[in-house]
Amino acid sequence: MDSDHDVAVLGIDPGARWTAGVLRVGDAAVTGWTVGPGDDAARLADPDDVAAVAAYVARVTAQVEATMVLMADYPRRRLAVEMIRVPVGWRYGKRTSVRLTDWLVPRQVGVAIIGRWPTTRLIAPDRHGRRELADYPAELRRRRPPGWPPNEAPRGERDHERAAFDVAGVAARMP
Repeated sequence: MDSDHDVAVLGIDPGARWTAGVLRVGDAAVTGWTVGPGDDAARLADPDDVAAVAAYVARVTAQVEATMVLMADYPRRRLAVEMIRVPVGWRYGKRTSVRLTDWLVPRQVGVAIIGRWPTTRLIAPDRHGRRELADYPAELRRRRPPGWPPNEAPRGERDHERAAFDVAGVAARMP
C-alpha cells in the first residue's frame, strides 16, 4: 500500500491578503511561497472589485503553475486547497462582525484553483498552521531557504506557509 510519504502535495492556504503554497513530500517542505495582490492590495477591500480579485488570482495561479513544474519529478502528486466556509453569521441573511472580503477573497481564490484544476482536494479549515512551531520542518521555522520562491508578506510572516504545509499533509493522507 502507498503511504503519504511518497505523494508530492502542493498545499495551498488562500487568504484575503496573502496566499501561500508549500510543496510537501512526506514530512519535508520542498519549496514554498507566499504571494499577495501586488499593486492591487487596496482594491481587494472592495468586494465588488472583480478585476482586483482576478489579478490576485492570476498571481497565485502563476505561482501554482511554477510549482507544478517541480512536481513533475514525482510519480504521485496532488494539489490541495483549504476551502473556507461562509461564516455562520453571514448565512441566512444575517450579518456578523467578519468583514465580507476576509472570507470572500479566499473563497474566490479557492474556487479559481478548483476551476483550473478540478481534481484539487478540498480541505476543511481546521486551525492549519497553528501547531507548535517545533512541529514544523526547519524550512518553515527559520530563515527562508535559498532558492525558494518569494515571500511577499511585508514582515516575512510564515504562518500561511505553515498552514499550507498542514493542508498538504491532510491531502496526502486522503485516499
